[in-house]
Amino acid sequence: MSFTKQNLDGDVRGEMVQVCIDGVMSVFQDRMRDMLDEEGIERPDPKPEEWYPLAKFLDVLEAVEQNTGESALNKVGESTPRFLDWPSQIESPQDGLDHLEEIYETEHRNADGKYTCESQGEGQAVITSTTPYPVAWEVGFIKGTAQHFGADYGRVDATDDGAETVFEVNW
Repeated sequence: MSFTKQNLDGDVRGEMVQVCIDGVMSVFQDRMRDMLDEEGIERPDPKPEEWYPLAKFLDVLEAVEQNTGESALNKVGESTPRFLDWPSQIESPQDGLDHLEEIYETEHRNADGKYTCESQGEGQAVITSTTPYPVAWEVGFIKGTAQHFGADYGRVDATDDGAETVFEVNW
């Protein structure tokens, strides 16, 4: 998703913001803290239970992509699932992907966007997103979700038409 598709009002929980620090190699953690500081998410590190402006978090993700590249942003997205509080009944990659909408609603407040998931058979799904997150981050997030719930590998192909992004997922 591009950063200009919709109203960027709303908030994101600190546990998603904290992934920018916890989800990267230690050599990059100080730089990530500096990027968060630059967007007004100041030290000490974000607190998991607090809310932060979604627009500022998206600015941080955009800075990650501009300063370190798409693959770094993808890795931040891929790390995110392991830091979130998922429902305990999830037992497979498909179950995890089926719960993306619930996780989005839990981790955001007054924020536009949603996820839908359609199973395409064993080891395949199509995810449609209208969230404001950048495509590179979402590719990582979706791949990381499948892997967090047992997939040995994940492949995610994205098609972004402006209003929504469609992800073909294989694991």
